Amino acid sequence: MRVAVVHGYFLGDSGSAIYARELAREFTRQGHDVTLVCQDQSPERYDFIDRIYVFGPDNDEPRLVLEREQVHDGRCRLVRPFIGNRLLTYVAGPFPPFEVVPLQDASDEMITAYLETNIKSMSAIFRRWPQDLVQANHAIMQPHIVREALSGEAIQSVLGPSPRLSPDVVRESLPETAPYIVTIHGSELNFTVRKDPRMVPYMKSGLEGATAIAALSETSRDEVIGLAIDKGFDIESKTVVLPPGVDTNLFKPHVKGSAKTRENRWRDQRSPALRELSSSIDPERDNIAVFAGRLLWTKGLQYAVAALPLVLAKCPRLQLVIVGDGPMRPALEKFIDALGRGDIIGAGNLLAKEPELKHVSAYGPVMPELDPEEQESYRAVARDLGNRIHFTGHLPHEQLAPLFAAADISLAPSVFPEAFGLVSIEALAAGALPVATYQTGLRTPLDVIADSLDDPSFKLLAPGIGLTRRLASSVTSILDKYPTRDQDFRKKLHGIARLHFSWEIVARRYLELTSPATGHLASSG
Repeated sequence: MRVAVVHGYFLGDSGSAIYARELAREFTRQGHDVTLVCQDQSPERYDFIDRIYVFGPDNDEPRLVLEREQVHDGRCRLVRPFIGNRLLTYVAGPFPPFEVVPLQDASDEMITAYLETNIKSMSAIFRRWPQDLVQANHAIMQPHIVREALSGEAIQSVLGPSPRLSPDVVRESLPETAPYIVTIHGSELNFTVRKDPRMVPYMKSGLEGATAIAALSETSRDEVIGLAIDKGFDIESKTVVLPPGVDTNLFKPHVKGSAKTRENRWRDQRSPALRELSSSIDPERDNIAVFAGRLLWTKGLQYAVAALPLVLAKCPRLQLVIVGDGPMRPALEKFIDALGRGDIIGAGNLLAKEPELKHVSAYGPVMPELDPEEQESYRAVARDLGNRIHFTGHLPHEQLAPLFAAADISLAPSVFPEAFGLVSIEALAAGALPVATYQTGLRTPLDVIADSLDDPSFKLLAPGIGLTRRLASSVTSILDKYPTRDQDFRKKLHGIARLHFSWEIVARRYLELTSPATGHLASSG
């Protein structure tokens, strides 16, 4: 089968990027002919991609720049459209070498130019490599681009080189084109569509033309259906829940062997960041908590840092590793420094004035209320925070996986709606227990873990006042209750991840969602 995966960004910078990459990998592994459309600047580092094509400024004909032996039964070509030096996103962030402009901040001229270049290149892609199924990521702009490109190709096939009828007349008798499925990731809705009414027509176009819409969780499904109804169109009948998967071949516990194996597998990673960690963290004695994600206030790291002195009072060997980059880091480092100096008042002042450290009313203040005796104990323990919190910057999955395999728990204290807890299932597959707020899409993996371990305490961090204390209590309770270093227990967690979250299941569900003969929704389960 010929399948296109369309993603407008890189392949390793976000949850949606990982989703697009791993879905394309799995389609290739299953023997399909895959066309992966994105802007990744170093796609050669992904072994499943065996051909790379890039467009020139005219976006007429892609040029082959790399071809190598395929590693799976199927083949995957990556195609990179030419969009100039500007990339339109949902959240500001580094995408070198592009100038990044959030869509909601872009001018009408920028948006028009962005769409025109992408539609032109996508039309050329579909003309050269016709597809049986297209998967488009995010509610905007890729679904609209895909729809326009597919329609444009169909119109051209009817009109021929010398059209005598207008496209509007011909559109009524178009031949069948490839069905496309849209995958909702969430950031495009919360950061862009809700803030900018200009985005609504593009969302409507892309979603209404889709054969099916895949949401990553029940919460995400309800959100996109509700937003569509609010904007005047109905997509409920074709919107299904399809959680993402995890690469259980990459994210897995360390192989059976001595305790030394666990340490060596971490130390041997060819990463300066991980080698530096190995000089300050002892995997044999320390408990390790890992946060992985974009460093934004929405991720709730300010609560995790404020909770850490409470955790260290009971678990003095805990180390927190923060993986990722983002605008929150400078403010967070100032907060850690203030606490490390015992300056609780100064830390409180930072929380009040730094936008990237703000609290959310549903979760209460970041700093816990402390009586005089608690305050002195909190201050004393906090003085060691500088030695207990480690920033690695962004790490590729190949380096994140062994870090999770050395960790006891993962942290996802998000205070903002999330489409799904991808990091939680990656940690689970590696044998670490996820600790996350029980809200929106983060609930899906937590429900599976709670049911599998018969432990409802994984659901205790629902929105409510006092997140800092409750987070500290959850971490200490889990570390006390579960044998997080026991190989058999970690293999059990890996088995849970394989049973409930695998890319093999996800890829097959996409193929089941459409009937090749009709292109209509075949399943809504």
